[in-house]
Amino acid sequence: MSEVLEFRSPVAGALKDIGPAAAAGVVVCEERSRQAATVIAYGPADEIAARLKGAFGLKLIPGSKASSGGNLTFVATGPRAWLALSEDAASLSASLRDALGDSAAVTEQSSGFTVFCISGPKARATFEKGLGLDLHPRAFEAGDAASTSCAHLNVVIWQIDNQPIYEIAVARSFAVAFCHWLTESAAEFGLKVLP
Repeated sequence: MSEVLEFRSPVAGALKDIGPAAAAGVVVCEERSRQAATVIAYGPADEIAARLKGAFGLKLIPGSKASSGGNLTFVATGPRAWLALSEDAASLSASLRDALGDSAAVTEQSSGFTVFCISGPKARATFEKGLGLDLHPRAFEAGDAASTSCAHLNVVIWQIDNQPIYEIAVARSFAVAFCHWLTESAAEFGLKVLP
């Protein structure tokens, strides 16, 4: 008989509400259903872009951007390198290997990253306390992405919209440290943790 393993959050109990929920300046949610994979192109990014368009309908935007289409998001992490994320029930890595063939290396990372969605009127002010990146709207806007550091932790961050809403991927082994930093940094604004 095979045993079914249950998902266990690496940050269970590490995040808690601070201050009144109605006044929360920062809202955080762990994106538990995300599958992740790293993709590194062997050749020009144009070939990867064409294959992604054909297989998933995703238009890969060049530069330090996050590209989304359907249930798939590609976040640029370097030259010809991306963090791919999906909420699709099918295996992300297998789907990408089938679509990209020998044009890229695809590595399963679903258990390697914890992804958070962070929003609220004080999200940007909170990030100013530890993020090695200027998030001012003149410098970073919806669709922009960066691989940087936050409180001395390597992270990948991308902006979803102009409210602003951010998503941030942190190595699973450092997720609790990131939560500690977030809790301390958002305390003055109020923090609401969504299930």
